[in-house]
Amino acid sequence: MIPSPAPADPGRLRELVAKFPDVGVLVLADLVLDEFRYGETSRISREAPVLILNHRRTDLLPGGGANAVANLKSLGARPVVVGRLGDDPSGEALLQTFSRRGVSTSLIWTQRGYHTPTKTRILAGGSHSAKQQVVRIDQGEPVPLTPGEEDLLLRNLARGAAGAAGLLISDYGYGLVHPGNVEAILRAAAEAKLPVVVDSRSQIPLYRGIAAAAPNLEEAEKATGIQVEGDPRRLEEVGSRLREITGAEAVMVTLGSRGLALFAKEEKPAHLPVFGTDEVADVTGAGDTVAAAFTLARLAGGTFLEAAALANVAAGLVVMKRGTATVSPAELARAVSSLPGQ
Repeated sequence: MIPSPAPADPGRLRELVAKFPDVGVLVLADLVLDEFRYGETSRISREAPVLILNHRRTDLLPGGGANAVANLKSLGARPVVVGRLGDDPSGEALLQTFSRRGVSTSLIWTQRGYHTPTKTRILAGGSHSAKQQVVRIDQGEPVPLTPGEEDLLLRNLARGAAGAAGLLISDYGYGLVHPGNVEAILRAAAEAKLPVVVDSRSQIPLYRGIAAAAPNLEEAEKATGIQVEGDPRRLEEVGSRLREITGAEAVMVTLGSRGLALFAKEEKPAHLPVFGTDEVADVTGAGDTVAAAFTLARLAGGTFLEAAALANVAAGLVVMKRGTATVSPAELARAVSSLPGQ
């Protein structure tokens, strides 16, 4: 059994949250649009045995790496985004969303032939009941960068590094980061003296010499070839193996309703039970919240364990909200105050 660490000092965690507004974070991200279409159940169709929904509203929200950016901004940080969008309505919606939230889009470019990844969720229910997701439609495929875009990516990283304390890579596998450019990206970060935190859906082994990786359990199992199946010893093997593969100082593995596990250099493995209740409203985008809070807390001066503790609390807060959501510094500080002291 991976032991739980001694309780973090709530006062110390609040100090870190108070430092968030001073932190600039460079974000290299696959930018995704999350579309939520809400409808009220009407009747069964005569054409096929399916529900007919009366459409009530559509919400367009940042998803994927864009959600990590939104969470950094909501937590008070100064995110600088490097990424690409398609010349399409989804891309335009994300640009408008960033603009409304005060996030600069000067290092985001538009690529012809690239369709902005879009995840459409259809939610249904009665007029006075909570809506439940009935289907999800994913649009967007990986598209290689052109040689000109490869150069632009590195130039934009160099421009965005000024004033940044670290780099968060949110890699959803849409082709922005790939085996041919990852070494140059990490070299650019090293030259700018930026520690790198990686949240990668399927390419974790590509990232060598990073500060930290923040996969979920499924991603960690895929990267290591080890199936945990609820066995704490296998989970330790996964954490140890991931640190070996990446050379990371720390690996934080999220475990869903079981919280998260931290494997850090020169520290014993630690398990942090889920914060709050395991009866959640919506887990959409929770991994982006975790990656953002962990990165920000670390760059604000926290230890890996303190950063993991704040990320765990942020996750517990965001899953109680419906849709792709964010957490504010005030919410986080209040929640931290409820933690048991040392």
